[in-house]
Amino acid sequence: MTIREDDSLEIDLRGVVDEISNKAEMRKFILGKWSEEEPGMKYRYFVETLNNNGRIYLERPGRLNKGCDFVIYMENQLVWLNNNDKPPNHDFILNDLRNKKAELTVDTWVILIHAIKKIYDCESYVSSFSELTALNHGRGHSFELILKTLKWFFIEQDLTYWSGQGRSMLFEVILSIGNE
Repeated sequence: MTIREDDSLEIDLRGVVDEISNKAEMRKFILGKWSEEEPGMKYRYFVETLNNNGRIYLERPGRLNKGCDFVIYMENQLVWLNNNDKPPNHDFILNDLRNKKAELTVDTWVILIHAIKKIYDCESYVSSFSELTALNHGRGHSFELILKTLKWFFIEQDLTYWSGQGRSMLFEVILSIGNE
């Protein structure tokens, strides 16, 4: 396991967040959980499980905004030289999508974008992934990893820019890949 060993309190939110289907409710739920945190403590929230049993987790407080910031990690996917998990950035997703766009058929690309749109619209992962199950994800990361990670990037954007564009900024960049 490559989760950094430290004194973070671990909280399992897997399953709970799957029941929330709009961004305002998700934001309210996440901020409610964070309001329960003890000052000065570090937290690790497990939010997704992948088919390979790896997990997506959030660490708080984040490095930027000490209030609502968090860092997304994908267990055993990206690692530092010391083998601790390394957080993905937007380019991790965008570069993988560019590679997929170059390799997938037009029809498969459209299906993938439709699945991402469902995640963007706060539909469940199961709903978004259902159309992709029989498709080959091509080079790079699995559709599952991309969709579940994007879900948390979108939530992060909602919390950072909640009175403005939020998730739409990232989604517009994703859509623009289709025009490259």
